[in-house]
Amino acid sequence: MDHYSQFTVEDFVQDIYFRNWVLDKLSSEDKFWENWLSAHPGKYELIEQAKAIIIALEIKGIPIDPDEISEEIDKILADTSSGRVIPFYRRSGFQMVASIALLIGLSIVFLRNYQPQLLSAFTENLVKNTKEEKVVNDTNRPMQMQLSDGTSVTLEKNSVLRISKDFGNIQREVFLSGEAFFKVSRDPERPFLVHTGKLTTKVLGTSFRIKAYDSDKNISVSVRTGKVTVFKGTEKPETTRTFSEEIILLPNQRGVFEKEQEKLVKTLVDQPVLLNTPVKFQHFEFEETPVGVVFNTLEKSYGVKINYDAEQLNRCTFTASLREESLYEKLDIICETMQAHYEIADGQIMIYGKGCN
Repeated sequence: MDHYSQFTVEDFVQDIYFRNWVLDKLSSEDKFWENWLSAHPGKYELIEQAKAIIIALEIKGIPIDPDEISEEIDKILADTSSGRVIPFYRRSGFQMVASIALLIGLSIVFLRNYQPQLLSAFTENLVKNTKEEKVVNDTNRPMQMQLSDGTSVTLEKNSVLRISKDFGNIQREVFLSGEAFFKVSRDPERPFLVHTGKLTTKVLGTSFRIKAYDSDKNISVSVRTGKVTVFKGTEKPETTRTFSEEIILLPNQRGVFEKEQEKLVKTLVDQPVLLNTPVKFQHFEFEETPVGVVFNTLEKSYGVKINYDAEQLNRCTFTASLREESLYEKLDIICETMQAHYEIADGQIMIYGKGCN
């Protein structure tokens, strides 16, 4: 679905992806908007109007004389009633103050007769009253963006990210439907929260992935770096939010919320990755090495807790080179040599075996 083809000027002004393009903040390789315009030549005038407003919003505001603004509003209203306004503005409804058509009219008159700073100060007040900003990725590839606090977001296809109007004031709060990877800029004074239905993820500064499509049975939060707190929350009629359960996730751990049972569990990600650990913990060459040392090396390398009965396995040693294998493949090989097995429970690895002779 070509979502943008249904956008109004106001929608484009509030769309972060579009604004980043207008302000030249996208990668030089990102040609989405150029291609979109080529495919929708009839939207050229609409796009130009939205671009003019976005550029005006970037200009530093200066003190405004209310009489001057009132006078210009009266002129625009007079043009509307006499039929001299262009068709686009007539189609917009032209409501006082809240109307985006009035904002466009002001931009044209102000840019012609006044300093652009006057428009900036006026439109800033309108933007501040907007409830939220919404980013929709209806393309067939991930969308890169950066929030005002420096946090980078990779929004996957068929996903929507909504940003609260007071983002960054007390806390940083967004709402996700779909899938996204967040690399959060650290700020201990302002927590970063991602709401996904009945689940909320809270961080100070870390990187993690959330998968929360409406059609999926589960919501998952996978941590790459740092520490993440995940809450099971409920929405009350008065729109306040309460939290009943919480889990803390570390690198390579994943929290899964089962929607039907409303159950929150901790496990590991499908493919744990090596952490930025000292080099001595990333060499997987073992020769008659006690398994306790082997497990400790894996634990430090992947940041995953490995539990085993040290006394029972104290006579077990391991010899092999495990450079290319994944964590789970390493564990399979190690356990096979001493007739043991492992399970994943509560985000940790449990080793079970009878020991070695």
